[in-house]
Amino acid sequence: MRLNGGTLAAFALLAAGGPFAIDMYLPAFPAIAADLNTTPSLVQLTLSTFMVGMALGQLFVGALSDTRGRHRLLVIGAVVSVAASASCALTTHINLLIAARFILGLGSGACVVLARACVSDLAHGRSAARAFSIMMTIQGLAPVIAPILGGLLAEPIGWRGLFWVLTGLAALQLTVAVLVVRETLPAESRTSGGLKAFFGNLIAVLRNRRFVGYLLAFSFGFGGLFAYISASPFIIQGQLGLPPVVYSVVFALNSLGIVVGSTINARLVKRVEPHVLLRNATYVLAVAGVALLVVPRSEWFVLPLLFIVASSLGFILGNATALGNGVVRERSGTGSAVMGFAQFLVGGMVSPLVGLGGNPIVATGLCIAVCGAIAVGGMSMAKGS
Repeated sequence: MRLNGGTLAAFALLAAGGPFAIDMYLPAFPAIAADLNTTPSLVQLTLSTFMVGMALGQLFVGALSDTRGRHRLLVIGAVVSVAASASCALTTHINLLIAARFILGLGSGACVVLARACVSDLAHGRSAARAFSIMMTIQGLAPVIAPILGGLLAEPIGWRGLFWVLTGLAALQLTVAVLVVRETLPAESRTSGGLKAFFGNLIAVLRNRRFVGYLLAFSFGFGGLFAYISASPFIIQGQLGLPPVVYSVVFALNSLGIVVGSTINARLVKRVEPHVLLRNATYVLAVAGVALLVVPRSEWFVLPLLFIVASSLGFILGNATALGNGVVRERSGTGSAVMGFAQFLVGGMVSPLVGLGGNPIVATGLCIAVCGAIAVGGMSMAKGS
């Protein structure tokens, strides 16, 4: 299987199911609570369990793929996503919805981690960094489209209709997995063994100092982004006093910032070392976090800084993924699994922290600054080994 524009688009589609499953049904939370006669907190739990499923799906399926290959597991992950999405649409009880969302997270997590691992199998070095940047550019459209699409469709087709749309997306992913994607890890390149091999691969990648450095840059870079995402309604609507329609526009523009950053990175990586681009982006993230602590509480200062935070991720995620998997190429499935698991673990840890205290901008700036500083430290670790 060759890596070209078509296959990159296929891998991006496989990895985009997670963002769509997270963002598309958010506008329908009140309708779900009313229809299933439940509380808002239990509806919110459907999002949390999905994130847990995503983390676990990436960790275990990614590592397993180093011993069993990518393609068959990818097809299974897509089948699970189709079944779980349909179950969400048909459920009549909140507990069943929570369980179905967890299973959907497992399937989506499998698709995400295996799409990344396949790219790592097919490209290396600068080519991998450029491929991941292009893939992130395509994939980055999902957070822009999903909330807008969900807001437009929530009323005319209802929350069950939204899950049928997600079922259709999962079916498209299954079609791509079966008809477009081929096995990228031949049998002779796989590691052998069962559970012992799983933990052996896990320990091996975590003992690689350079991998851990890139892992810190990737996961805490994402943590900075998730701090912004979690706090953005409270900052933009609550603290800055802007209306919901402006919030939607700002959220979409910042998501486009990630796409633009990834596009620029894909061009620059031909001339500049990916490590240099990644290192500079972690500096930008940390400085933007510090700036949020000291600038006036005005949209003219805060909104541009939030855009810079989001845009920096266009340079962090693709480069960190390529460089991290590149130093553990023989176990790239496990490497992708650990990165995906750490990504959602850090995101889950950061999310409640931005709600502490009475000033969301300060809390968010502090979280972003700390995440940026840890990412910078990770780059020092990766370079110093």
